[in-house]
This record gives sequence, C-alpha cells and structure tokens, in this order.
Amino acid sequence: SFHLIVLWYNKIGKQKGGRNDVKQIAVRTGWLIAAMLLASGLIISWQGTWTAVAFINVAFLLSLVPLSLGGLLFVYERGVFSGFAYGFRRWRKSGTKAEQYLEEAASEQETEESRGPRHFVATYPLLFSGLFLFLIMIAAGYAIQ
Repeated sequence: SFHLIVLWYNKIGKQKGGRNDVKQIAVRTGWLIAAMLLASGLIISWQGTWTAVAFINVAFLLSLVPLSLGGLLFVYERGVFSGFAYGFRRWRKSGTKAEQYLEEAASEQETEESRGPRHFVATYPLLFSGLFLFLIMIAAGYAIQ
C-alpha cells in the first residue's frame, strides 16, 4: 500500500496545483483520523470500559466506514459503473421498432451534455484516513496480544 501512495503522490504532484492538493488531502486526512480517534474515545467512555483492546476494536470498526466510502467513491470516479449503465440503457432501448423510433425522436429533441467523470473532494481523505487507521489498528491489536 505504501507503493501505491507514493505513485499517487507523484501523479498528483505533476498536475497543475498538485502540491497544494496533496497538502490539502494530507490535512483533511489528519483531521479525519483525529475525529475518528476522538469518536472512539467517546464511545469507549460512554460504554465505561477503558481498555486498550476495547479502544482498538472501536477504532478499527470506525475505520471501516471511511475506508468503504472512500473506496466506493474511488471506484465511481474511475467510471467502473459506466459500462453497466450503458448496458442497461441499450437493453431498455431494445424494444419494438415503434418504441425505438419514439425514443430516437425524444433523444434528438433533448440536448444531452456528455458529462465527464465526477471528482469528489472527500475521496482521497476518506480512503487514506480509513486505510491508515485500519492498518494501524491491526498492528496495534497484534502488538497488544
């Protein structure tokens, strides 16, 4: 995973304004990690069991949320679901000839702009904070045992 982070850092750094983007992502990632650790501490204090194992377990489970959301946004940004959407669109249009003519006429009247892939600001901070906390909590869990 470290190799992927280095490749990503080099890719972002070469883009226009890339170094500033990397700094913003690093700051947001740090804030998300701090917020998850604080939330873990609050959950543990609410439960009333202050043990290192309980804290690691809660932080590990909380890290799965941003890791999953960041991963989903990352996959969506790369356009993986575009093929599915295209296939369903073609399947839906494969009706009778009259339906095809009506849909073609309707599509000619509509001026549909071709949208590029969406980019979300929170993708990389969510992905990196979740991944970092996930890996650290696994290492901490093994270190305690």
